[in-house]
Amino acid sequence: MLLNNSDIYTLWNIRREFFENNDEWNEEDYKQLLENEMSLTEQCLRDNPKSYSVWYQRCWVMERMSEPDWKKELSLCAKCLNIDERNFHCWDYREFVVQKAGISNEEEFEFSTTKILNNFSNYSSWHYRSRILTKMFGTTSEEIPIVDDKYREELDLVMNATFTDPNDTSAWFYQRWLLDKCMTTCRLWRAQITKDTAIVVIDNNILIKSILLSLIVNGETIDAQWQLHPDEKFAKLRIAEFARSLEDLNSAKEVAIKLQDTIYQLLYSELEGAWIYKDNSSLHKQNSNDKQLNKQLKSYNQLSEMEPNNKWALLTSTLLMKKIDFNKFYNDILNNLSALSKIDSLRKNYYKDLRNKLLVEYKLLEMWKEENDLEIQSKIDLSGLDLTKLHNNHYFSFFKEVNLGANQLENSLYQLSTLQRCAKLSLSSNGLTSLKRFPTLYNLEVLSLRNNKLVNMKEIVNLIKRHKNLRRLDLRNNPVCQEIDIAKIQDTSSHVEICLQ
Repeated sequence: MLLNNSDIYTLWNIRREFFENNDEWNEEDYKQLLENEMSLTEQCLRDNPKSYSVWYQRCWVMERMSEPDWKKELSLCAKCLNIDERNFHCWDYREFVVQKAGISNEEEFEFSTTKILNNFSNYSSWHYRSRILTKMFGTTSEEIPIVDDKYREELDLVMNATFTDPNDTSAWFYQRWLLDKCMTTCRLWRAQITKDTAIVVIDNNILIKSILLSLIVNGETIDAQWQLHPDEKFAKLRIAEFARSLEDLNSAKEVAIKLQDTIYQLLYSELEGAWIYKDNSSLHKQNSNDKQLNKQLKSYNQLSEMEPNNKWALLTSTLLMKKIDFNKFYNDILNNLSALSKIDSLRKNYYKDLRNKLLVEYKLLEMWKEENDLEIQSKIDLSGLDLTKLHNNHYFSFFKEVNLGANQLENSLYQLSTLQRCAKLSLSSNGLTSLKRFPTLYNLEVLSLRNNKLVNMKEIVNLIKRHKNLRRLDLRNNPVCQEIDIAKIQDTSSHVEICLQ
């Protein structure tokens, strides 16, 4: 049956159970049966070289052989990859064999180079190469994924590949990896500690199971119950309200946050009346290879002129401009994204989403540049930007006044959950039809929902009940205004002023 259909994983499971539960075989019989199993998998691979089940079975058998022939397995991988260079199942198996056989990263790096030079369109080899490079030349830099010298070499290699065949996606994706390093560290971005409340925002992508977070005052750990916003395992915003006020906090000699194994020292701000911490590394990013990146930008701009419908050249130029100098090329970046939406209309929503992200990032960077070291801005105006999503919403955790009017955030209300410090919020003219996903913002006092399409009175009542500090709610120019019974609402929520006209 397996020779006819090798993807029936249940049969492979039965065979593995048979191997593990049979105590009647002697050592020679067991060895022979394992070799027979290897022969069976090889026959199956000839007919179905991309079967998950067969490759897994081969790994399982090899790990149980007393004298596995790893050189033979490398030879098998080479044959399979000569037939189909993009067989990622075989590439994964090769990585398994290389680890077991003790093959050096240098040898595998040369192997990937050979495969790429034979065929620039070999996506699997580019991907395999990125994994080897990370092992050999990985760096803690936040700007590039590998050490500088090797990074320069890879930029040259990938540019040659993209110019050889501008319409092939393999090298372009590798270029994206070189330009966009994904940080997976866990670090403190900002913190503000008052006598009653601690607000902590953690930056970067967190891929750890749990976060160890504590507040230390004068060497003593303070008892704090951290609330996550949103209420998710990897939430970046954490707020603690102390059971007993820290009355002597302003005169404390030392206040620190311990995050994982790192201790961050806070400074006292007279302006804020609180102890604060700010990581401003995003304001001072510098690329050691700006000259080479500018050269690449010039080359890809020329390629775009020669092939105006090549989306990859235009998108890569956009990413290069952001990496070189976001502020300088800001308008050019937005123009490129508009052009990409027309050239590649099937992915126009992707470019719109990328535009949203960059618009918000630019506004935040401009605001942070104006802050002094002991100041945290409390207001932000993002009105009229046509936003459909609030990217990096954890950066909004310290704002007390937020204007999101004249956008399109109907499907992104849940992202407002990080605005726990916000007292005044405008969502006017956002095309809102429902408030079901509107989070509870405990400090909210003034909310504008003017010029929307709200029709459900029960949702309005529910919102008011959830926000005990709400003082003013603007509902003008909403269909629901015709149905609202203000007297009925004020029986339970007399503290709220409701504006209907």
